[in-house]
Amino acid sequence: MNVKTALEALGLPHALVACADGSIDPPICTLQAPAEWYGFPPALIPIWSDGSRPTYIGYWKHWFVDREPTFVKMYVGSDRMTVEIARTPEQLMAVLAMMSMSLEEGVTPELEQFANAVGLDCLDALDAQSLKSGDDPKGFANVEPFKTLTPLASIADGATRYTGNFPNPSDPTPDWWKSSCYFEVVDQHMPVPKGVELPAWFDPEREKKPLFEAYMQAGRLDCAWLTLNSTGWSIADARQALVALQARAGDERFDNVVDYWLSIADLDAGGY
Repeated sequence: MNVKTALEALGLPHALVACADGSIDPPICTLQAPAEWYGFPPALIPIWSDGSRPTYIGYWKHWFVDREPTFVKMYVGSDRMTVEIARTPEQLMAVLAMMSMSLEEGVTPELEQFANAVGLDCLDALDAQSLKSGDDPKGFANVEPFKTLTPLASIADGATRYTGNFPNPSDPTPDWWKSSCYFEVVDQHMPVPKGVELPAWFDPEREKKPLFEAYMQAGRLDCAWLTLNSTGWSIADARQALVALQARAGDERFDNVVDYWLSIADLDAGGY
């Protein structure tokens, strides 16, 4: 199973799938596709990896939880901190363009080729904005693709109200902890009401395998999934847990995601 099949099963656009399988070259030389394995939870389907940090840029989808899929950057070296950088495929391509402009100090032939291949038609506007704010995501909200469905990374204080459902410390969703995982709140000071105890999957010291099994026995696939996408797993245990979830899910789209993750999740790579 490859990343192309997994993303196609989820209905992602052809251009994005082509980026993920390496058919369309990224405009940044350090990005690789198909992505390399540095260890990531199954909520992430990487589109590109960057081995110099390492980081991932990819599609982030929670199963068994009422959350919209989104696009994120995961910082492997920072406890796999995960940040929402785009909410639409067009925004994601624009983020890549802004990253390229910042690195190359302008629009290169490689970027123009990339933009043509993925159908990104706002290079001039992005270039004008990059001269003002560089690749600071807060400046992206001034450019058309980001003016609606603005991603959390591009929400400036006092500006556009965030309408997504990624954990947001500035305007937290009530009971945010019931639908979020550890990697989404690393280094974020998410407010918790007095008297509320966070679910055990947020505790990096808690053994995750028995916690996962307890949720599975209780029929709480949502909590089991969020536990699986929090820190504290060996790859061997995570593989077994994901297969157990797959058996209960009965969802062909989920089957494709599981098969992809199992195909890349190297047992020799420790854990996450």
